[in-house]
Amino acid sequence: MLKNDVKEILKLINTSDKICIAGHTAPDGDCIGSVMALYKFLKPLKKNLRVMIDGTIPFNYKPFADESIIAQAYDNEKFDLLFVLDTSDTKRLGKFEDVLKNSNKRVVIDHHKTNTGFGDINIIDPEMSSTGELLYDIMKLTGMEITKEVAVLLYVAILTDTGKFSYRNTSSRTHIKAAELIDLGVNVSEIDNLVYNSKPANVVKAFLESVSNVEFYYDKKLGITAITKDILLRNNVDMADVDGVVEYIREIREIEVSCVLKEYDDCTKVSLRSKNDIDVSAISLKYQGGGHAKAAGFELKDNIENTKKIILEEFKDLLKS
Repeated sequence: MLKNDVKEILKLINTSDKICIAGHTAPDGDCIGSVMALYKFLKPLKKNLRVMIDGTIPFNYKPFADESIIAQAYDNEKFDLLFVLDTSDTKRLGKFEDVLKNSNKRVVIDHHKTNTGFGDINIIDPEMSSTGELLYDIMKLTGMEITKEVAVLLYVAILTDTGKFSYRNTSSRTHIKAAELIDLGVNVSEIDNLVYNSKPANVVKAFLESVSNVEFYYDKKLGITAITKDILLRNNVDMADVDGVVEYIREIREIEVSCVLKEYDDCTKVSLRSKNDIDVSAISLKYQGGGHAKAAGFELKDNIENTKKIILEEFKDLLKS
């Protein structure tokens, strides 16, 4: 099936001039790595390419993202072909959502099990560790050259969405593909330093402040903290820069579910992580969110305190002894 899909995608690329590549709001490493990798992969074809990502590029991914090519706004420009990467539903395109109706053909490439498929061609594989891993398979099937630059971007996507190859979504195939990318010239230690060992002091202070405010519920099985506007202002950082808090809380021995509430002007965004058998994507779907069994999220048009009450109620029966 994948081979047939790739043949159809190649036909669409060859017959298209204006091509848009879009990713989800609040972009992470998988989104940024995949979007930029596809852009660099298609660039030699001399197509009219546009990149759309709604949100700030976190400081540790700036070395991998050419921000000069990322659209700042959408003016209803029309495209022959649209690629939507690592995006589980149309709302996650944010201010660029209307590009869907202004594109003749839409290709969705994703690994979120909550993606129901909103493209003309949908390549969705929840067994993949990341969209970057799936995109690498697609690129190989095209027979086109995968340069070192593209390999680096794919490696970033895979590395970050597997938690340095530590999450359950990491398979033997994931390691094999990572090895192939290394053979193409990826410098593992250089990427590790850029992504994980380059936090400015103010970002670390904001991270520590957020972590130190964690509250425990249900015999410490649920840990909740908030990244507030006050924390960001006090430390002069962007929300996108304070990354990894929810994963850090999940590392606590007693924790079954970790939750981070992110305060915005008009909403609260919820990030959920779990261990063992709890499927946090099921909770997220109830609130029009999405994700994976062990990592999911959603947003509510409400404040932090009310959102926390909802979280406590949702997990009460799952976590109470």
